Amino acid sequence: MKTSKVNLVAEGQLVSKQNAHDHDDGDAFEEAKIKLREIAMKRKDDGIYMVNISRLEEPLSPTACVISDPLLDGYIFTIVGFEKEIDVKSLKVLLQKNLAEHQRFSSVAEKDKHNNLKWCAREVVIEDHVIVPSLSVSTVKHLDFVNEYTTSLMTAPPLDPCRPLWEVHVLNVSSGDAAASLVFRIHHSLGDCISMLSLLINSTTKAPNPNVSHTILQHIPSYQRSRGFLQIVYNVIAGLWLTFLCVFDYMIVLLWNGDQNLLKEASRAKISSKRLAHVTLNIEDIYLVKKAVNGTLNDVIMGALSAGFVRYTSRRQYVAEKMSRSSDPNASAEHHLPLNISLRAMVAVNMRGYPVLKDLDRNMKNPSKSMWGNKLGFWMIPLPTFQYGDPLQYCRATTMMSRMKKLSFEASMIYAITKYMPTKLVAYISTKLAESTTLGISNVMGPVEQIQYGDNPITHIIPTAHLNYRSIVMHFISYAGKGKLVALVPEDVIADPQQLCEDCADALQVMKEAAAKTTSLNLS
Repeated sequence: MKTSKVNLVAEGQLVSKQNAHDHDDGDAFEEAKIKLREIAMKRKDDGIYMVNISRLEEPLSPTACVISDPLLDGYIFTIVGFEKEIDVKSLKVLLQKNLAEHQRFSSVAEKDKHNNLKWCAREVVIEDHVIVPSLSVSTVKHLDFVNEYTTSLMTAPPLDPCRPLWEVHVLNVSSGDAAASLVFRIHHSLGDCISMLSLLINSTTKAPNPNVSHTILQHIPSYQRSRGFLQIVYNVIAGLWLTFLCVFDYMIVLLWNGDQNLLKEASRAKISSKRLAHVTLNIEDIYLVKKAVNGTLNDVIMGALSAGFVRYTSRRQYVAEKMSRSSDPNASAEHHLPLNISLRAMVAVNMRGYPVLKDLDRNMKNPSKSMWGNKLGFWMIPLPTFQYGDPLQYCRATTMMSRMKKLSFEASMIYAITKYMPTKLVAYISTKLAESTTLGISNVMGPVEQIQYGDNPITHIIPTAHLNYRSIVMHFISYAGKGKLVALVPEDVIADPQQLCEDCADALQVMKEAAAKTTSLNLS
């Protein structure tokens, strides 16, 4: 295809070469009062179409600047599994339509004369962003190949800042229930998980009927504040007090007392490579437990993670004791929980409220005026580490804690700090918090039914995020009646991440059985 230069046009105008000559460029510049760029037009057999649209240079959001700081330099990695092998030529056509025309995915971050970062439009050469590695038969026979390939990208050289910061790796190898996989490597400054999932949903259709719209569960909290006047006054006073306690807690963690347990033994060593593992959970089990404890999906996930870490850490302590001295080989690992264990989690909070993902179509058109981007606050939650006789107590504890966090202004405070404090300072505090806590947790609700990209049904979606610190990152995403619990861990901290995931799944199973008994007793 041939490329030809055309006159400057304002954003959103699709013009032919002939019509372009009819415009007075000077008048258009004065009237619009925007900085216009030359754009590239590519010629096909059926005419000329636009590859990159001229538009106003937009400043990076404060959160995007923080994530771009070398201290963090965050990336989102997402493995998307498919039922059939991927046709690379068809994939490029779809990516050209879905990603290359998106404002964030066709921009680069450049500094202006005031040393401020701005998004500047760039033409997307799709071949530069689609990587098809040469794989030998012996290499792909390994069952964990896709996970290991993904983690190898985390130590790969950074993406070229002169091109839009994303790439897609095509792996036509079987992995679990998938015949092939795409691995997306996207710089976190382009958007958070909610933004990326909304982009995926708007780029796909429902399988097997592409004419039927997606079904997305709206994430509505089961616990809501009363709207009475006295209750509002009480909520404000209680919220301010709880926020003060949160600030005090942050100061203690940052200055004196971070997490001290077996998982943080190597925390001050050099950052090691990461390992990725995941396990499939039944959504119905989670909702059964959720109903039994009158909490939210997030409360149940945190409760299962707490119980799973107790199981994993107990076993690890038991093995360490057994190796240091002769112990009874029949002793139960459940009774060897380390003393003084602490388990704090930084839980991501969506500051958009509770949007339905399919209603975020405008994210595709004008990110600066929509909910696109990194709009996250955080809660620091101490997860329960006791060995409860009642397994549901883990979820009850996390439910009570999250209700207190919702009443406070902690998430809004963290979001405001990210927006208004100096970038370097926020990046330093974020790194310090990550070194002082054990977990980062996030969860998103995906499509209820199976979706397809082009004509290839998607079997699973496995997201994770990599930043330059050592905390364990746990993601949960629901899709087509199932959930994926994903763990990204430093390999010298968690020796067997798959076992950790299995322990969390086993803990949820025990909770489900306890919830079923509680429900049957209440009915009787």
